[in-house]
Amino acid sequence: AELGPYLVIKGKSLNAFGALYGVQSVLLLGMLWWMALTLTEAVCKKTGWDEDRLFHDWVGKTWSRVNMAVGGCAPSVVKGTENLPPPEQAALYVSNHASWFDIPLVAQIIPNSFKFIAAAELKGLPLVGQQLVDGKHVLLDRSSRRGQLTSFKESVAYLKRGISIFAFPEGTRSRSGKMIPFKGGVFSMAVKAGVPIVPISINGAFETYPSSAILPLLPNSENLKVVVHPPIDIEG
Repeated sequence: AELGPYLVIKGKSLNAFGALYGVQSVLLLGMLWWMALTLTEAVCKKTGWDEDRLFHDWVGKTWSRVNMAVGGCAPSVVKGTENLPPPEQAALYVSNHASWFDIPLVAQIIPNSFKFIAAAELKGLPLVGQQLVDGKHVLLDRSSRRGQLTSFKESVAYLKRGISIFAFPEGTRSRSGKMIPFKGGVFSMAVKAGVPIVPISINGAFETYPSSAILPLLPNSENLKVVVHPPIDIEG
């Protein structure tokens, strides 16, 4: 597809579609996201309600769905939803990772509340950091063995309490769009907690929003596909 004229800012591309997406989906809808998160967190702190911040998860999932739909980037094909465990069943969800779009994609596909395992440095990003910190997601300090162990224990504790976890086994975004070797330890969480592993495949996100872009370069154009594969029973 044609990208049209585009700018390169600090090595990252931005075209007209990305600029429009930024205005309507990031700035305008982002303000609503910020307001919803801020109000929800204020209520939680004031009343002691929702200790695990599951309503924060609902806010993030709703924003993800609306944001991608309004921006013309909703997935055109979603297959295998019958493989999703029931909402009350905790599971370890895993997926390939080649685009920032992977995060809102899985957020709207998975039916129940869940916590991301995210790099600790992401907490400094506007809105995304607020969602991760206030929502009590698992922030992984990749620079130390102790930080990794702490995140592992936190994730297992969530799973044992019936709250699902989502992780990218590659540990980071692929810069080429191709899968890179998995990091060890992720799947051990499911074994430790006794929950199934649910693999998810994402196709087309890299073409729509590659690592070389500031914002999406293309609308969906029937490229974006998500497939939920049958759960893997770790006892089987």
